[in-house]
Amino acid sequence: MDCLFLINPISGAHAGKKIAVELERGLPNRGLSKHVVFTDPEHLETQVLSLSSGRDLIVVAGGDGTVSAVARILGTLDRPPPLAILPLGTGNDLARSLGWWKVWNQGGLDYFRSGISAGKVEAMDLWSCGEDSGFIGYAGFGLDARIVASVSQIRLKRFYHNFGKRWNQFLYVTLGLKHILSIMLKFGSTEMDVYFFDKKGNMNQIRLRNHDTLILSNIEYYAGGGSLSSASCRSDGKLEAYVIPTVRAYLGLLLRGRITFLSSPRATYRPCSVEIIRKQNFPVQLDGEWARECTARDIIKIERVRALPVLIPPASFAVKETVGSRWSKSPILKRDTSSILPDPATTGN
Repeated sequence: MDCLFLINPISGAHAGKKIAVELERGLPNRGLSKHVVFTDPEHLETQVLSLSSGRDLIVVAGGDGTVSAVARILGTLDRPPPLAILPLGTGNDLARSLGWWKVWNQGGLDYFRSGISAGKVEAMDLWSCGEDSGFIGYAGFGLDARIVASVSQIRLKRFYHNFGKRWNQFLYVTLGLKHILSIMLKFGSTEMDVYFFDKKGNMNQIRLRNHDTLILSNIEYYAGGGSLSSASCRSDGKLEAYVIPTVRAYLGLLLRGRITFLSSPRATYRPCSVEIIRKQNFPVQLDGEWARECTARDIIKIERVRALPVLIPPASFAVKETVGSRWSKSPILKRDTSSILPDPATTGN
């Protein structure tokens, strides 16, 4: 098995560097060829395109932003290799939804390597959000996007790279409370027209006013563990659209999944594509990262691009054998994963 590890060296207060050392020092595994590379944000596309060819698996070690960026680049390949996630970020919603967060927290690198060997390849939809951006997990418009935009401005500063997950969580909470207070004091309102289209082209239109939040999701978790609809499917060509009308409802969404007795929310719509027209400038967040500031009257089109192969650990995963014995069997991954991927030309939106 030819496995490429793409590691974000600054994720988790530079935890990625420690993971790289562990991988290099780990016991040799029969049938496993490991290639460990640190990601460079300025040359990530070149790295992914030049190093992915012929691999059996791409493992991304980092947060949702790194995983999303790599997934979008892999989406440009005719036959991308499967993708697995080693979660080192703050939210890790993609890793939670695919099962890797649980594996990593149960037993670290040994569990993770065994999970790779016992996993299976499934399809996951990749979505575009305008011409030059996209997401694999979720997109946010409104309150959550403003919070993410404020956090991103601080995290871009060089001094902040040494802070870890707890500091990032504190930053999200602090800036979240700031934006919630500004809403309560009626500072700044928004307005957007949203059009939801099904597979046949039928449309539902709504107008969001004041401080509504719109979340379009392809996964089960949001904002670092908040629970979304359990009925979501990652490869059905549909998004779960959640219209959040108040600050109280948004806070309730964040608590679901963290407080067990709260039930998961139901999606307002399940569209195959979405168009958004705004009346004022506004930020957009994609997979928990600030994407861009859209200008008034911009039309944002969200459409399915294609399916990507992702590796999923078993739902009831438990390590009962040594890592070496599992790797020696290595029956799971095959180079030809095209059979599980729908043809984008035939599925449509």
